[in-house]
Amino acid sequence: MQKLNNKIKLTEEQKDLLIGTLLGDGNLQSETRGRTWRYRSIHKKEHYDYINHKYIILSNICGTEPKLSRVYDSRTNKYYERYLFSTLIENSLRYYANMFYKYDINEDKFKKIVPLNIEKYLTPRAIAYWYMDDGSLKWKGKSNAMRICSDGFSLDDVMRLKKVINDKYNINMQLIKIKKKDIIIGYRLQINEANSILFRELIKPYLLEVMSYKVSDGNKNHL
Repeated sequence: MQKLNNKIKLTEEQKDLLIGTLLGDGNLQSETRGRTWRYRSIHKKEHYDYINHKYIILSNICGTEPKLSRVYDSRTNKYYERYLFSTLIENSLRYYANMFYKYDINEDKFKKIVPLNIEKYLTPRAIAYWYMDDGSLKWKGKSNAMRICSDGFSLDDVMRLKKVINDKYNINMQLIKIKKKDIIIGYRLQINEANSILFRELIKPYLLEVMSYKVSDGNKNHL
């Protein structure tokens, strides 16, 4: 893939998108063992407006627009359509790779982590991207509570996010243990009824219509 010659100065919007989606479904990829990086995003076909929004924001470091692909899932024995795009290899992305990725010598690969200084970067817009990527209603029609699937991070990482949201925005998230056969396999963050209004108002200015179904409306339904 083509390498950009110059380090591009990212906009604040681009930075928020990277921070929020790296906490979510976005990822950075390296084919050079960490020397160079590119960003990739994948979403199901129904979320085209969302992935196209991401592409437009990052278009100055992209080569091609989102492409539709078809993948087979052996678990369900079905084919699924999805859109994906990748940026070009860009020197500016190395900064975010150093923040979000740690090399695991035992597994011989980079693993995503929550940066120790995430408080500095967790703006309302970044939180909105994080939620649009990994958030959902807890129980539509029964509750205004929402949750974020932070399962991929360690307990320390999830607790760090919980503390930052509480300290910066006075929103107290609950830590939920995810178990499989009585074994804890991950941790999720939940925004309960008492905190749902504050959280909704925090991210609402940056929420895309196509993703609004993930956010409660205060009447136990979605926006």
